[in-house]
Amino acid sequence: MTGRVGRGGTDRGSVTVFVAMAGLALLLMTGLVVDGAGTLRASARADQVAAEAARAAAQALDARGATVRIDRPAAIRAARAYLDSAGVTGQVQVIGSRTVEVSDTVHGRFLILAVLGRPGYTRVGTARVTLVVGVTPP
Repeated sequence: MTGRVGRGGTDRGSVTVFVAMAGLALLLMTGLVVDGAGTLRASARADQVAAEAARAAAQALDARGATVRIDRPAAIRAARAYLDSAGVTGQVQVIGSRTVEVSDTVHGRFLILAVLGRPGYTRVGTARVTLVVGVTPP
């Protein structure tokens, strides 16, 4: 018994190629959405950790003199302790007697786009806090 599959016999497998290409495109779009959201969360976390570390540093005050100012060694220790507790690396700078700047680095791994050879990403957050003492009218 001999018979033909389909009418023309020349379209064998064309649906399989289309489904494979559509599946690959869907996987890439899913990867962009999922891993893109992960990088946005990492950026927000980097900024949040930097802001909290700078706030912790700015609370290290030296009130022994005529004016209140930031105690430089205590501020650096406080900011680094916060960065360590958050599990990120970063740098702390005390600028002048009333300003602290913290920059940190957050690392993450791609979940889906790793199959394309991009294993991870790095996001940097920066925050600057200035000590204000007293009440200033607007």
